[in-house]
Amino acid sequence: MPVCDGCGAQVDEAHIRSRIERLEMATRYRPIHIQMLVLDAAPPARAEDFFYRDAADRSQRAADSRNYFDNLIRCTGEDPARFSQESEALAEFQRRGLFLTNVVECAAASEPAAALARCAASLVKRIQFSYKPKYIVPISSALQGVIPLLAGAGWADRLILHGIVPFDLSPTVGSGSGAAPDFATAVSETLTKVVSSTA
Repeated sequence: MPVCDGCGAQVDEAHIRSRIERLEMATRYRPIHIQMLVLDAAPPARAEDFFYRDAADRSQRAADSRNYFDNLIRCTGEDPARFSQESEALAEFQRRGLFLTNVVECAAASEPAAALARCAASLVKRIQFSYKPKYIVPISSALQGVIPLLAGAGWADRLILHGIVPFDLSPTVGSGSGAAPDFATAVSETLTKVVSSTA
């Protein structure tokens, strides 16, 4: 069985195809210049809940996934309800220079902590040589152990944190979390500063 480049596990062909499909969906909405790299631990297990899968019918997403999607879209400074289609919301996310990626590019493995440890070094290379963002905002408490690695790679002053820890926007937290509005505000304010400094 082949080893997946996205999670480091031995997998079947269906796993590889699913990863490629997710990468293609995300690439469609990748900004040319990434102002803010939003960093999560891993994509959801259900394909329908993947952030960049623009659902024509939002009921295809689980309720937690809809909350997650909306909380990310709020980073643009827009109310998610104003978009009639998810594709329009994703296009606005892209237009504002926002891009979501995961440390582990595949749905949570049986040992997520081990998968994060395996993939952390390749994430830093992706950030330095491919994404090249102005700022990074981690949105999962599972990424606490990745923060020192990012700081050691020169990103310490460009990490947007909830105090000294990552924001926690996991779908299970839902829209009632105090971190969600703080996250959207922090990202929006940072983006405003970025725009004004380059104007």
